Amino acid sequence: MLWKMYKKYIKEYKNYPIDGVNYIDVNPLYQNVKLRTNLVNDCLKKIKKIDFDYIGIVESRGFIIGSIIAHELNKSVVLLRSKRWVSEEWGERSRLTGKTHTIKRDVQYGESIVQVQEGEGKVLIFDDVLASGGTAEDCIDVLWKAGYTPVFALFLVELDFLNSKLHIPHESIIHYNEGEIFK
Repeated sequence: MLWKMYKKYIKEYKNYPIDGVNYIDVNPLYQNVKLRTNLVNDCLKKIKKIDFDYIGIVESRGFIIGSIIAHELNKSVVLLRSKRWVSEEWGERSRLTGKTHTIKRDVQYGESIVQVQEGEGKVLIFDDVLASGGTAEDCIDVLWKAGYTPVFALFLVELDFLNSKLHIPHESIIHYNEGEIFK
């Protein structure tokens, strides 16, 4: 059970980026080649029977492992961007070119934005953490809006005690129950 070993490396930060929000840092897993390789292999096992055309990788922490998985499976990627480019001279701009679709919602520390270029095909969504499910549902919605068919979601970490319910099937590699984190 590698997931127990992974938990030893994951760092937790209370009240980050603001008071009331807690952050799970999976970067130490990425920094260790052996752990990262095992993590990718665990992900590949979870999705081996899923039929999809693209991996929809969520900015920014989903980009790392999601890109490695796409490479291993010889799949293309769809970028699910969550940031806009803002400058004093040009104002707010999309970080994606061409025809794009956007979902916005208010969250406790600002505004959440998910954006994708228009396209078609079956998409497996990949992100690092499933907490409340808001970002994942926004990704599902924006993919539908842009012409894709979201079929499955995969996460590195799931906070089971938050009882996230998604409109597509999902799996996670590492699970946390209430009281296991942010003690």
